[in-house]
Amino acid sequence: MEGTFKRKSDVYIVAVDLPYHDQERTDRNEDNSEFNVEKTESHDVTCVQKGKELLKLHVTNVCLILICLGYCVYLGFALYIDPIGAILVTLIGALFFLYLVLRFTNLNISDLSKRKGIRNCCGSVSVKSRIIIKRIITVILVLGLITFILYDTWDKWEKLTPLGGLAIFLFILFITSKSPRKVKWMTVIWGILLQFLMGIIILRWPPGYAACKFVGDQVAIFLLYTDAGSKFVFGETTYLYHVVIFKILPVVVYFSAIVSILYYLGIMQMVIKAIAKVFEVVLETTAIESFATSAQIFVGAVETSVTLKPFLNDITRSELHAVLTSGFATVAGTVIAAYIEFGVPPEHVISASFMSAPAALAVSKLGWPEEEKSKNLTGDDIQLDVGNESNIMEAASAGATTAVKLVAFVVVNLIAFIAILAFIDAVISYYGSRVGHPEVNFEFLCSYIFMPLAVVMGVPWEDCGKVASLIGKKLIINEFLSFADLGAMTKSGELQGRSVVIATYILCGFGSIAAVGINLGSYTAAEPRRRRDYAKGMLRALIAGNIACFMTACIAGLLYQDVPVSLSTNTTTPFNQSLANFTSSTTQTTII
Repeated sequence: MEGTFKRKSDVYIVAVDLPYHDQERTDRNEDNSEFNVEKTESHDVTCVQKGKELLKLHVTNVCLILICLGYCVYLGFALYIDPIGAILVTLIGALFFLYLVLRFTNLNISDLSKRKGIRNCCGSVSVKSRIIIKRIITVILVLGLITFILYDTWDKWEKLTPLGGLAIFLFILFITSKSPRKVKWMTVIWGILLQFLMGIIILRWPPGYAACKFVGDQVAIFLLYTDAGSKFVFGETTYLYHVVIFKILPVVVYFSAIVSILYYLGIMQMVIKAIAKVFEVVLETTAIESFATSAQIFVGAVETSVTLKPFLNDITRSELHAVLTSGFATVAGTVIAAYIEFGVPPEHVISASFMSAPAALAVSKLGWPEEEKSKNLTGDDIQLDVGNESNIMEAASAGATTAVKLVAFVVVNLIAFIAILAFIDAVISYYGSRVGHPEVNFEFLCSYIFMPLAVVMGVPWEDCGKVASLIGKKLIINEFLSFADLGAMTKSGELQGRSVVIATYILCGFGSIAAVGINLGSYTAAEPRRRRDYAKGMLRALIAGNIACFMTACIAGLLYQDVPVSLSTNTTTPFNQSLANFTSSTTQTTII
């Protein structure tokens, strides 16, 4: 380094010739300065975006508060004018208020056990004491249930047939279990207890039946609004020319749009997590099993496989079996809407999928107990990848667009399976005609092959053949066709009320042979590394899922009352024309 000294007003200035590496350091500093400027600008843009999002959130919250206040004013006038007629608007207001509380407090169902007060209360009880307390409660409930059944069937021992069927199904699962010695009986017992509890509430407790029937009827009426869109697209009168395409399948589109809106608002996520938490606590199942089972009540097995994609490679084979079993034992909410349109009892269609959910967990843990160490996942680790739209209109459009794939799936499967069924009928009839019985067909064979199943589930003998044919069509072909036939039989009066109810619980599950290929394909696409485990456990899960539906049907057959019970209830007329009609109250008799 060379330097020269220059004098200027007694101040010496050193002129230094910088070497190459010092010059490079200077250039680097200048580059860093430019980078810092760009980073600052990027940070400013991010802050602006966050500010806009925060402002949008505050505006939304303010609008919700104003709507709530306005609704409270409206509710006050409604209660003042007609207190009885304002029951529905009061219920809707209570649900809306609960939604606002959960939204503004950011209350998470899975965090309840972590609250300080609850944690301190539970922490004062040792783990051993909790186990003892739960066992005592279990024994009391089991003894109470046995007493109820004995009292209820004391003079009608033939009603115990479904109880024998339930015992047979459990015995079959136990002797075919992967590891009978490792069965966690508390999960099995509580799964059955939850089934009985829901069955008693729906089938035997008058207020519970009235509430469930009211919900079912209003859902059926709510789905009738699909006709407005169908008439506009297909014509005022011509939309009834083909009922399946122009009336029933549009219901799937309409209901899918509504469900998408509920996901956007976060309501469905709250419901699913709440149900999953109940299963996790009561049945002592893992978070992944509980979440998958509760989710498949609403979104179906295919959508659930996408949600569980990050966890499929890490869950145990027993957990995977529980996930697959719950998919075969339940049906998605969007498809339930189509089943209701066929004419089956809506209250029983809705309750069937909920009752089969705990049964699915019970039979899966009986058939394939846990033999590996499960990862400690929590409910917060599993999130549904839905409800990410920017507004309600986009959510409704996305839901309707998503239903296009489902409608196309239903249409092509109906075409294929009905054609295959016609071919099978022709072949069987041909062989039957060679021996003088051309009337023999697929349904005829199913009516005899599956008749023992119908008998042990409590179906009256004169209807066993017809219900058995529905079972065979569900298992071999498709449950959609079975529900279509059940709806036709219900409308024509071919089946007794008891047979219709039991058949509804039998069929309410995605448990056909065709569903094996659908689930295998969806789960393989989500996590191909577990392909071998899927193939090994799919058939066992299919059988377990159908047994879960059969167990639900056994409980329905045990609790269903042959003699109608009259309930004097204060009900109101349906609001199929407008909500104003709901304010006119009438007293009528409800028949169970």
